[in-house]
Amino acid sequence: MGLMKIDPGLIIWTLFIFGLLLLVLGRFVWKPILEAVRKREERIRESLDQAEQVQAEARRAMAEQKVEMEEHRQQMAETIKRAKVEADRAGKEALEKAKSEAATMLVSARRQIEEERNKAVEAVRVEAVEIALAAASHLMRQSLDKADHKRIVDEYLKGLPTSVQ
Repeated sequence: MGLMKIDPGLIIWTLFIFGLLLLVLGRFVWKPILEAVRKREERIRESLDQAEQVQAEARRAMAEQKVEMEEHRQQMAETIKRAKVEADRAGKEALEKAKSEAATMLVSARRQIEEERNKAVEAVRVEAVEIALAAASHLMRQSLDKADHKRIVDEYLKGLPTSVQ
């Protein structure tokens, strides 16, 4: 028996066994294998659909998040702007109030200085009048010549307290 020799009995038996194998495989094995492959294919398709849905949901959520972040950024910018305006306004009000109080204090101080000056002038006038009256009454008691009058006034002035002179 050589390798190149054709044996009709072997061919028939090989075809018979191949056909029998195809029949047994077709009836008992191919259907469960094809069913398992179909189910696996279906699970893979469902997983892909779910993955696409999850991806679409993630894209939508990211878009919403971007919109919310932009809104929050705008709100923060507006809040900062209002705070700056309010701070400027408060600063201006404080400056105006300080200027007003300073002006009021200046007017009050000037008025007080004027009153004190008027009181001092009045006190000097009163003191001068009293001195003049005292000197006149002292001179009236004595009737003397001009030199004596001068001497008497000088003596009287020397006798006054030093705070009046």
